[in-house]
Amino acid sequence: MKPVISDELANAIHEKIIIDLCIHAVETRMKKTESDKDQEIVEYYEGKLKKLFSIRKELNDFLKKENTKIQEVVVCDDMFVEYPYYIRTKEGGIKEGEARYWKAALKLHMKNKLEGL
Repeated sequence: MKPVISDELANAIHEKIIIDLCIHAVETRMKKTESDKDQEIVEYYEGKLKKLFSIRKELNDFLKKENTKIQEVVVCDDMFVEYPYYIRTKEGGIKEGEARYWKAALKLHMKNKLEGL
């Protein structure tokens, strides 16, 4: 069940998940490229990583300010994954929720994000 949260916070949670996946994908590609010794492509990936890290820093600061914590991914089955998260409220309570994604949709979000950089 999804807690009642602002659209801005929901978008930040979504963006943080996508950015983390993009960073992992770019780092993996960069390691494969480093073994090929193609310096031009390595510099291209380093530029992308620098942009992704700056975006992630801004998102982490915003989520910390909003007392939001995204936990590790939970694989539901071969098609879906969930990212549980919780938000500490000012009243002392906790709102729990999960962002459920179709794996193919996550790949499309990552592709669009990386092309947009």
